Amino acid sequence: MRGNTLKLRLFLLAMLDAGLLNACYVIAFLSRFSFDVPLRNVKPYLALFPWISLFCLIAFYMFDLYSDWKRKSLHHLLYTIFLSVLLVMVLTMSMTYMGKGFSFPRSVILFATFLQFFVLGFSRYLIWQLARKKHGSKKVLIVGDSLDSGVSLAEKCMNHSKGWFIIHGFLPAHSRRLLHKKMAEVDVVLLGPDLNREDKAEIISLCIKHEKEVLAVPEMVELLAIESELQQIDDLLVLSIQPPRFVPRKLLVKRCFDLLVSGFLILLLAPVMLLLYVLIKLSSPGPAIFKQERLGEGGRSYLIYKFRSMVVDAEKSTGPVLAAAKDPRITPIGRFMRSTRLDEIPQLFNVLKGEMSLVGPRPERPFFIQQFQESIPDYAYRLSVKPGITGLAQILANYSTKVEDKLRFDILYVKTYSFVLDIKILLQTIRVVLQREQAAGVAYENDENKKKLLRLFGYYDMANTANNE
Repeated sequence: MRGNTLKLRLFLLAMLDAGLLNACYVIAFLSRFSFDVPLRNVKPYLALFPWISLFCLIAFYMFDLYSDWKRKSLHHLLYTIFLSVLLVMVLTMSMTYMGKGFSFPRSVILFATFLQFFVLGFSRYLIWQLARKKHGSKKVLIVGDSLDSGVSLAEKCMNHSKGWFIIHGFLPAHSRRLLHKKMAEVDVVLLGPDLNREDKAEIISLCIKHEKEVLAVPEMVELLAIESELQQIDDLLVLSIQPPRFVPRKLLVKRCFDLLVSGFLILLLAPVMLLLYVLIKLSSPGPAIFKQERLGEGGRSYLIYKFRSMVVDAEKSTGPVLAAAKDPRITPIGRFMRSTRLDEIPQLFNVLKGEMSLVGPRPERPFFIQQFQESIPDYAYRLSVKPGITGLAQILANYSTKVEDKLRFDILYVKTYSFVLDIKILLQTIRVVLQREQAAGVAYENDENKKKLLRLFGYYDMANTANNE
């Protein structure tokens, strides 16, 4: 019943989007011709009406506007609507050109696109506000095995879109008696990733008993079980969990798509690459193209190509280190290229060579992979597929997101891969480029900020109280 209700809501939302988008065309026609629209100008639009409606639904679907927007940010929503409407405009203009529908005025298409952004943006804003009123302002109790874990999760909630979460406090996992008391005061319990399975199971059972929502960071084994098959051995119910890899048919489709798109983009971006090459050479001494060893599929080594964004020999005195948020080694032109991801363009040649894919887990250096595998044994699963120029972690996380958190997105991508998912990731990468805050470097911990956060939310007092229970 719940599934049918959700499908009905999505259908009605899709019809609303298509209806509003076409209503904007009607308004644009009436405005352009002062309510006296010539039939010869209307005919091309009427012929394209089904296609325009289809373009709308495809664009909105590809930009995930029919997914669950609960607890997502408003500016993310508006960015996505802008790009979706822009894509519909490009597709519509392409159809009018191919169909020689030159009597379909370009001024009408442009004005309609302007209206569509505001009309569709406002309609989705109202829906978003209703969702925030229903699901927002939830009091969150963080339960973790350590205070550091609690502070880290509190920062995530604070950095999230405002209006969804209110931090109520932190409790150590062992403080069961106080946890029972706090259940009446909170709406949501957020579980830290450091909790052991026994504590997690017990707390989840307690939350279900009190009818409270639980937010839990999934373990790697839980992600590996996604889309697993239910089977039966005699009277025993089991899950068939397959290794994270792509089947040959999907690999063939993915490789053909990589060759077609990377070849097209190299031709399209050739002037941009030439301009960046010249600017890098003029702005700082050294080569414009930077080569560095990476590990690809199956742990095989290859050289990745990038536009150089740092000074020459940036790691000569420090050794391999990750880029920081305000790294002094980054050149002025390099900072711009990193924020817009333009430094990644030469990797299209890695894609042509078959060393990389357009979409996949981001490649890493052997030095860091060795470190990550020592602390995160499941990290090796990333190497089961080709690395990508962009990926699920790049559109859903930030540049400064912790390695283990990015790994969850990478495993999720491998387990749920489809050709449509690759298209979605590529299109949404455009949004990430525009939302440049996602490209910031690693933000190293600040003890003073941590102390302020502890005082602000009273963690010291709560932790001391909990320890006395």
